[in-house]
Amino acid sequence: MAFFTHQISRAFSSSIVKNTVIKNVTIIGGGQMGAGIAQVAASTGHTVTLVDTSEDILKKSRKGIEGSLKRVVKKKFADKPEAGEEFIQKVMQNVSISTDAGASVQTADLLLEAIVENLKVKQDLFGQLDKLAPANTIFASNTSSLPSQTSPAPPTGWTDLVAFTFLTPSP
Repeated sequence: MAFFTHQISRAFSSSIVKNTVIKNVTIIGGGQMGAGIAQVAASTGHTVTLVDTSEDILKKSRKGIEGSLKRVVKKKFADKPEAGEEFIQKVMQNVSISTDAGASVQTADLLLEAIVENLKVKQDLFGQLDKLAPANTIFASNTSSLPSQTSPAPPTGWTDLVAFTFLTPSP
């Protein structure tokens, strides 16, 4: 995520695009992709809110992130188990979960959806959250099957929408 922020500012340095520091990331969708993206963002120091309509899915996502981090620790911190545990704690402190998308986007610098591959559902979600998110929030869509020309139509006033394609599994 930090690299992505740097690349955006470099790629558009001659345009009128502002350099935006992304600190708070809200991810809508607690499935495999959303949880993996949350792990990556939290591992790079971002404050992450993972949102889903199901508490059960969110609990499984949190458990999955922790399990994935333990596998990372086995490789990255093989000689330093205490440092590995500290790494897991630090990353997990960066991740919160919520079933309230509206409240979760109110502090989002980046809002990324990782929900079902249904254009209408994605458009409806962005239409609802556009009314609640701060004006500077970057809206992003994670999609692997929708063509870029059919990505969620920006609500009135939007000029840009970021489209991501993360590979499975994302961490």
